[in-house]
Amino acid sequence: MDVVAPAADAPFREPPAPAPAGDGRVRRFFLGAGLPCFLFAALTVYELVLGVILLSPPEAGWWGEFAREFKVRCFSYDPRTGGMEWAAVGMMLLEPVFVAAVAAVLWRRSLSLARGLAAWRAALAGAVVAAAAVGSVVAIGVGSVVEEVPPFPGARIRTSLPAPEFSLPDQTGRPCTLAELRGRIVLVTGIYAQCSTSCPPLLIETRRLLDSLPAAVRARVSVLAFSLNPEYDTREQMAAVAAGYGFSHPEFRYLNGAPAEMHPLLDRWQFARVRNPQTGAIDHANLFLLLDPEGRIAYRFNLNPRHQAWLRAAILDLAGPAQEAP
Repeated sequence: MDVVAPAADAPFREPPAPAPAGDGRVRRFFLGAGLPCFLFAALTVYELVLGVILLSPPEAGWWGEFAREFKVRCFSYDPRTGGMEWAAVGMMLLEPVFVAAVAAVLWRRSLSLARGLAAWRAALAGAVVAAAAVGSVVAIGVGSVVEEVPPFPGARIRTSLPAPEFSLPDQTGRPCTLAELRGRIVLVTGIYAQCSTSCPPLLIETRRLLDSLPAAVRARVSVLAFSLNPEYDTREQMAAVAAGYGFSHPEFRYLNGAPAEMHPLLDRWQFARVRNPQTGAIDHANLFLLLDPEGRIAYRFNLNPRHQAWLRAAILDLAGPAQEAP
């Protein structure tokens, strides 16, 4: 047989390099049923976890506490009534459904031809990734990842300012004065009943703080909450707030009086607040004032994570060294 040699002037072409072994699998994953199955599994886990959060009762241990804070921050949840912004809930629930529907349309042919274990593997991988992401969020939410807090500075930030006197009725109608609280450690804050943004975190932090104190120290602590909305806070609303967050009387006293009396008093206590004329909402500082047993303002804190840790340390400091053991 004659062998025809290539022409001398024919250009030399190198054979194409073989594609990396993984390229075919990656291509099949994105163009086949792998990616939509991955998405469907991840979105299913997301929806299930969100449903559990929405249905979890507050008394369900650390998970209930996490679920309550999640709903407060994301859905303006009101623990008193169980109400929340259902439009925000619906949006968060429907977004994954929309994504899944788009994926089903774009990959409908690949899904109809899906065979074997590849699709199931992709679905399992999606579920694992979604579960890991949810677990990370929960870990952050319950404090598993905590920013290192500097030691409580104690005397370096302590003050000794006179606390303004008052005489106001609480949520039960009983009068409360500063003089009758002498000898006790008093935590003072400002809230209003219709608040759905700043006040729930203040009240949740107060609840957590009280529950974290040793029994002997907690017995010496009183909480006073001044109304920042004296024109509209009724005694029934104030009692509902106290009950909704699990506070008992007289440990927690929600105080209000005539607006002409309350506004100058709030100014003297330095509770900054501004009412939005369009919505009626009150923008205010997330302030905690801590009074020593002599009735002096010893510390000022806010909702900063560092201050939250220091607030407990300050109460233990005011209670005395013998009371610092948990």
